[in-house]
This record gives sequence, C-alpha cells and structure tokens, in this order.
Amino acid sequence: MVRIFPIAYLISFILLWCGCAKDPFILPETGLVWPDKQRSYWPTAGWKQLPMSTLHVDSLDMLKADAFARADPLSRCLLVIKEGYIVFEAYYNDGDIDASTNVWSVTKSVTSALVGHVYDAGFISDTDTLMKGLMPDYPDFNDISLHHVLTQSTGLSWVESGPLWVDWILADDWVQSALDRGFVHEPGTVFHYSSANSHFLSALIFEITGQTPGLLAKTMLFDPLGISFHTVEVQPDYDTWSDYIVPFDQSWHRDPKGIECASFGLFLTARDMAKIGYLYLNRGMWDGQPVISDEWIRLSVTEHVTDIYDRYSYGYQWWITKVNGVPAFLASGYGGQMIGIVPSLDLVVVLKYEAENPQHPVQGTAHDDMYLFDLVVKAVQ
Repeated sequence: MVRIFPIAYLISFILLWCGCAKDPFILPETGLVWPDKQRSYWPTAGWKQLPMSTLHVDSLDMLKADAFARADPLSRCLLVIKEGYIVFEAYYNDGDIDASTNVWSVTKSVTSALVGHVYDAGFISDTDTLMKGLMPDYPDFNDISLHHVLTQSTGLSWVESGPLWVDWILADDWVQSALDRGFVHEPGTVFHYSSANSHFLSALIFEITGQTPGLLAKTMLFDPLGISFHTVEVQPDYDTWSDYIVPFDQSWHRDPKGIECASFGLFLTARDMAKIGYLYLNRGMWDGQPVISDEWIRLSVTEHVTDIYDRYSYGYQWWITKVNGVPAFLASGYGGQMIGIVPSLDLVVVLKYEAENPQHPVQGTAHDDMYLFDLVVKAVQ
C-alpha cells in the first residue's frame, strides 16, 4: 500500500532534516573575537611571567594538563601565554628551554607569514593570481592560483610519505618534480594536504623577491620579534632523507636549489614559537609596528576550506578548529608540534614533542596533542 503523507508533515520533516544538517563552518558569522592590541610590554627581549591566579587561570585544571603531558614519554614542552605573560612552562624528558628543534609542518605557517609580507609589499596584487604568471619558468601550473596553493587545493597528485616522498626530496628541482606528477582534481575542488604545495610558496618567494625565504624571514620576521636565527652559509649536500633530520639550531634546512624548505626543517625554541603565535594573536602588530598586515592575518585564518577530518577548516596554511568549544587556529607539525592561538581568551599555547623521530598523535591515547590543548583551554576558561 502506498502511504500519502500530509503536506504539513512533509514540510516539517524537510525543515527538521535541514536543521540537523551539519554546519561545515567553525567560526561564527561575526568571525573571531580578537583581543585589544594595546599591550603593557612586548616580549622582544624576553617573556615576562605572572602567577596563574593573577590572570584567573585555574591551577588545578592546569595541573591536569601538566599530568597528561608528563605521562607521555614523547612530550617535550608545554608553554602557556595568557595576555602576553607566561603563566605555565614545563619541559619533559629531554625537553629544555634552549632546545631548538625541528617544528616540522609549523614551518608551513611561517612560510605563509612570509607570503603575507610579499603580498603586503605589493609583489602580489591578488591571491587569485595564477602561479604560472608569478613563476613563468613553470608553465605546468596551468590554472592553479596562489589561493589554490595556500589552501592545499591545487589538485596535485601527491603522497605525503614513503618512496615517492623520498624521490621528491632527492630531486634536483622540487617544484618541477611535484608538477611532473600531474593533477587528479580540478583546482579549488578538493583539499589534499601536500608538502609540495607549501614548497611552491617558498620557491615563489625567492622568484619574485630575489631573496631566500630564510634571509627574508630573518630581516622581516625573526629580528623584529627578537628571535635568534642564522641563515645557512654553505649549502649542505643531501644524499638521503636522513640528512634533512640533522639538527639546524635556530636555522632552516634548504632544498637542492638553496631555497628553504617551506614544509618542514625550521628549528626554533618553544619561546620562539610563542612569539610567532603572539604576533598572529595581535593581528600582525609588534611593539607598535606592523610586521604583517591585519588584512593578511585575517585572510590566513578565514575558513577557505571546511569540513576537514570532522574537526578542522583550513586557511592560508593555518588550521581552524574549536578547542573545548572555543574557536581557535593553529600551526601544526609532525609529531604534535603546535602553536595554538585562541583569540577570545587572549591565549597562545605551544606544544613540543619528540622531533627527531616523531610519532603521529593518536586521539584517545596518551599521545594526543589536541586533547592536551583542550585541557589547557579548559584551565584558562
């Protein structure tokens, strides 16, 4: 027997179904809630500290975060900056305040900051500009725009590990080697995380400024923030992937062309990482001077791609998510390296884990970086 549903019932069902459909966006329509840019001091020469109670951070909840980090043998550092002051700092296992370690894919977000400087300086008029126009020696970019590269939506055929990864690392030209793999999706249609996409940005910086990303980073980013950094004087020979793991304290590994690796290989301390997070928390301002424009910061943490891994959106090489129910954005690296920023709480959280032989964090285990981030935010809330 065919059942005839009353039209009112059918309309109610449709409305209910639509109301239950998942909203792919994380941020409210009004966007992030940013703190006041006015600061009583800037940590250029070093961070100041205040007791947790002074800034209304729950010490018992923070002890839970500390205990969780301490129970993970891969933990190296938990650093919490509230309203510009260190309220918690602990180092675990082989971690140390002066330990300069590979931040892995946090490097991608730093590279995005350099692209922002190039954008602010007028070298790039629009992120919809085609890459083949910006880098004419590489016509195989076809219809890929800078926006597609920044948002990991080029459609590039890519594997982020294994023999194909090593083949790329040992190629003479990382840009052409990646392009030679071809494309499996139309640009702008599919998010696919790729270190090659990020390295396109590094090569672009060198192409249009004539400066290596490392030198540009030192002059426009690290020096103004008081981050000790030196560029590579002599290009090392890299014969194996293991050569890229060799520690480069306060420096940055390069590709075979002498261009810094946009997707990994930057070595920083936890306090240095916090300075980068604090710069973004203050929308590009540092001690009264714009290091990166407010426009670029906002573009970087706009949800250009949504509904990733059931928890994230993606901006310009920055991840957007909610932590304990509060909107946040973060730079995330292999093994759990993290710069997490929660603007509405005036908060920067830095996590460091074993970096020379990192292991991917696994949700629900002792090695769960996002759960630790959640615990910290709960303590601050």
